[in-house]
Amino acid sequence: MRIELATPEQGKRSFAHKYLAGELVFEDDRVSIVEPPAVSGEVRQKGQRLRVTGIVLGSVQVECDRCLKPVGVAVDSQFDVEYVTTEDYQAQQALELTEADLNLSIFDSEGLEIDELVKEELLLAVPDHVICGEACKGMCAICGVDKNSIDCECETREVDPRWSGLKQLVNRKS
Repeated sequence: MRIELATPEQGKRSFAHKYLAGELVFEDDRVSIVEPPAVSGEVRQKGQRLRVTGIVLGSVQVECDRCLKPVGVAVDSQFDVEYVTTEDYQAQQALELTEADLNLSIFDSEGLEIDELVKEELLLAVPDHVICGEACKGMCAICGVDKNSIDCECETREVDPRWSGLKQLVNRKS
C-alpha cells in the first residue's frame, strides 16, 4: 500500500487498508500469515517530516520451539514512526545524531510505502520463544519423534563430555 504525498498539503490524513491473502510475503520461512492483516492510522506531515501512527491487526503462524507444531499468534500492534526525506537525513548526518534520530526512517518525497512497516510490525509481534502449551514435551533429541504423541525408549541421559574421563576412572574401579 502506498500513500501518495504529491499534494503539498500540510496537516494530517487518515489511511486504512485490509490486505488480501498473498499480498504480503515474508522473507522469513518460519512465519506465515494466517489472517491477512488490516492497517489503519494517520499521517501527519510537517515540512519534510512525516509522523505515521496507527495499528496493525492480524494473525500469524509460527512453529512451537519445542515440538515444531504450528502455533497461531494474534497481532494487535500499535506503531508510531517518524520519516524524513533522504536529503533531510543526509543533512542531519553532518550533525551529531541524537538517540531520537536513530529511530528515523527514510521515504521518498512523493510517497510512503506502508507494506514494509506492516511486515515489520507483524514480525515484532511474534514472541522470541513460542510454545504450543506449558505441558509440551518437545521432540526427542535422539530419534526426533514428537514426545507429546509417542513415548520413545531412547536413552535421554546425556553425559557432559568434560566428565567422560572421570566416568572411565570410576568404571574401572568398580
